[in-house]
Amino acid sequence: MSRLASFLALLVGLLVGGHAAASAAPRAHAAPPAAYVVADGEGEGNDDGDRPHVRAKDAGSIDGEVVSVDYRTNRMSVRSGGQVYDVTVLPSTDFRGKTTGFRAITDIKRGAHLTVMLSQRAKMLTAQIIYLQ
Repeated sequence: MSRLASFLALLVGLLVGGHAAASAAPRAHAAPPAAYVVADGEGEGNDDGDRPHVRAKDAGSIDGEVVSVDYRTNRMSVRSGGQVYDVTVLPSTDFRGKTTGFRAITDIKRGAHLTVMLSQRAKMLTAQIIYLQ
């Protein structure tokens, strides 16, 4: 039991001593840790200033046929109204269909008919909701 008491005393001494020394010293404002730095144009946090922050905006919806699906990059091309749209599918994309259950991009096949609710950031279209038919 004395070993445990000695260890706890040492631990408390280090914690209290280290805290007192750190609080007594003046602090300069340092850069945030790497975990808090956000890439250009992403999130609400700190950017390194190369590009202005661009918020995603509602890009409406498209109703069409799947021309191609790349499961590796989570991108698909959808033909609608005579145009082909390149759409990114995120892990957070909501899939809806006639049946209940979990769905993913792997449920989308070439030639499938679907409706996609989109958001847009810069020139990139992102699927927010996909209605499988």
